[in-house]
Amino acid sequence: MEREEIKMISDPIYQRATAEEFSLLLTNTLRSALARILAEQDEGLPCDDDAIDARIAELELENLNLKRAARRNDFSSVELNLRNAAKALGIDLPAAIPNDLGRRTIDLIRELKDVEGQVLDGEDIHSAAAPLVARFTPASVEAFTSSRPVLLSQAWDRALQLHPTRSMKGNIDAIANVTLAYFGDVPVAAITKQKQEAFFAWMARLPKKHGRSHGKNRHTEKARDEGRLAKETRQLCKQHEIDRADAADRAITDEIRTIENISDLEKRALLNDRLEPRITITTLRRNRDGLNRLFKAAIDLGCHDVPAAISYKDVARAVTVATPDDPLYIRVTQPKIRMPWTQERLAKLLTSPIYTGCASPHRRWRPGPLVIRDAFYWVPLIVLTIGSRIEEILLLKQSGLLLRNSVYCLALGLDCDATGKTPDAERVVPIPQLLLDLGFVDWIKSRDQSHGPLLFPDIARRTTKGKVTEAFGKAFKIMLGHLGLADFDEDFYAMRKTLSSMLRDADVTDGQRQALAGHKSGTIINRHYTAYSGVIRPLIPKVCGHPFRFYPATDSGASGHPVM
Repeated sequence: MEREEIKMISDPIYQRATAEEFSLLLTNTLRSALARILAEQDEGLPCDDDAIDARIAELELENLNLKRAARRNDFSSVELNLRNAAKALGIDLPAAIPNDLGRRTIDLIRELKDVEGQVLDGEDIHSAAAPLVARFTPASVEAFTSSRPVLLSQAWDRALQLHPTRSMKGNIDAIANVTLAYFGDVPVAAITKQKQEAFFAWMARLPKKHGRSHGKNRHTEKARDEGRLAKETRQLCKQHEIDRADAADRAITDEIRTIENISDLEKRALLNDRLEPRITITTLRRNRDGLNRLFKAAIDLGCHDVPAAISYKDVARAVTVATPDDPLYIRVTQPKIRMPWTQERLAKLLTSPIYTGCASPHRRWRPGPLVIRDAFYWVPLIVLTIGSRIEEILLLKQSGLLLRNSVYCLALGLDCDATGKTPDAERVVPIPQLLLDLGFVDWIKSRDQSHGPLLFPDIARRTTKGKVTEAFGKAFKIMLGHLGLADFDEDFYAMRKTLSSMLRDADVTDGQRQALAGHKSGTIINRHYTAYSGVIRPLIPKVCGHPFRFYPATDSGASGHPVM
């Protein structure tokens, strides 16, 4: 007993493998053997009675030899099959097959030989194998043998087919890439609960910006497409990124640990500002949902052994259990909590050179004589007054301007090429009075055919992959930085939240706010039988308490600045 206890502590199989993995190995052994016997039965190979009797006797002798080998803990006869199955499933086996696994494997093979003998003796395989299959699965023998292992790569492809939208593709690709980096292209059924817990504990160590330091931006991609030399940084694998971040954090921790005359709490405060940020628990939860989609895709492909995805609680516990026993340990993250813009920041933006006059199209943050009415002028105002998704605004067409009940409106999400997330994104929104006073309608009508079908073609031309939101966001972020308005939480995308908060403060009903934002309404009557046609009042000057003066849609601005 003492020897076995020491073995259980020291043997890697007891540290890594679980009962689930043992069962998975045996299940795949059973499936492949039954599939072979079933194929032989269906072929109906002609044999005389003497040949059948000789084969049955041979099976009985093989069973006797297996029984004697099990007495001696000799598993050499099944070791090769076990290792091949374990390799295919991504399971690590130690140098010596554990007694538990070896004996269970021999028992299973002996029972399979009995089934094969019964089938040779005239019994149907479905009846002969039913009690054996019932120990592993409630499925019938036919369903069990027809089920096939589904690899992660196959589940990935199927998940993209089941969720074909652009937004879902990004989420699925993200979790699939990380999962393949950790497990390899293993059968989905091999990702047991314990392996999922270890996976998420490992994933929690990924740097926040993992996969981004590869030097492959739009300029290098363009150079490569044109056959020009482009300097690119070798992209690190996920484990290397973790190792590099861990090494940097250890060096910083060791440095701060040596500081004397300050408490551990003060040291942790210093570490919080210097350690490498890792991915947030929100990202881990999103990746857990992505893993669940891969599992459902595997089921859709006919795999019946797919494990259940662990819960959010299990994910958090796995991360906590993996925490080192060090009073200075801290897992730094930078969760983004988008906050509505403050009145001071709104006032600073709306009275900046973007709206009062800038130096040039490439120096929008410097005061000058030009008021340039393009996407960087209009889009922030539209988001602040309508609260629409940014991509909806950037892809607006000139034909999207409608006149309904004497009110000018914008048609959002109604075209075939629209990218709205839900059917509720298909809506017609009245143009706020603020935009009307600024001449937005006249500006749209002044666009000629050379302008193209889009209201903001300059943004569409900044990207070759159709990611207009990313192209606009990067450029506008640079402008905000020069204007002293860059903020991690109060970023450009938070403007949408800003309007929703303003509308709530102005006692606008939830249904109207949902309809404006393109969110699902709460009731059938609101979702399918109600439309909102009132004009939104200019809330921004009222809420900000700042007497803004905006330019009318004329040839010059309020101060005589030329308008472009």
